[in-house]
Amino acid sequence: MGFDELVRELEKGAEAESRKILHASEKNAGKTVEGAKEKADGILKAARKEAAEFAKQEASEKETSAKLDAKKMLDEARDEAVEACILQVWQKFRSDALKKSSYPALLGKLVEEGAREIGAGQGAAVYVRDEDRGLAPGYALKKLPAEYSGGAIVESPNGKVRTNKTLEEIFAQKRPVLRKEIYDRLF
Repeated sequence: MGFDELVRELEKGAEAESRKILHASEKNAGKTVEGAKEKADGILKAARKEAAEFAKQEASEKETSAKLDAKKMLDEARDEAVEACILQVWQKFRSDALKKSSYPALLGKLVEEGAREIGAGQGAAVYVRDEDRGLAPGYALKKLPAEYSGGAIVESPNGKVRTNKTLEEIFAQKRPVLRKEIYDRLF
């Protein structure tokens, strides 16, 4: 065997070895690509699942928030309706109480109750509207503050004890019961 033949044999062997290595590399690369595809599919599937769970949680939170907002708006609307009714009842109460035919008797009763409560009798100071001065004889009369529409405030002679018998105070005392009654009737 000559040198040329030896070179050709070595080249053939090297070519065959090269094809084997190339084939093994291609096979290995195919497996690596396939493994990477499977891994990517798994990651993609997990990401989709996580995104779906996140979207579901977000939707649930938004739904809960929307329900709370709707309940709050409904409660506010109910409160406004009740307050509007209370205002109407107050206006009717005040106009009925201030009627010329019944107000003098009502004021007399309120002044007497107030004087009894503080134990002052005729020595009490009575705060009344200017137009009511003639309806509370025998008492030291003072001007009822402008924020009150009627009734009286009765004060002990020394000024230390006071009782509020104004229309506003009478209504304020009945307001919680009235509010509940109006709410029950409306809703």
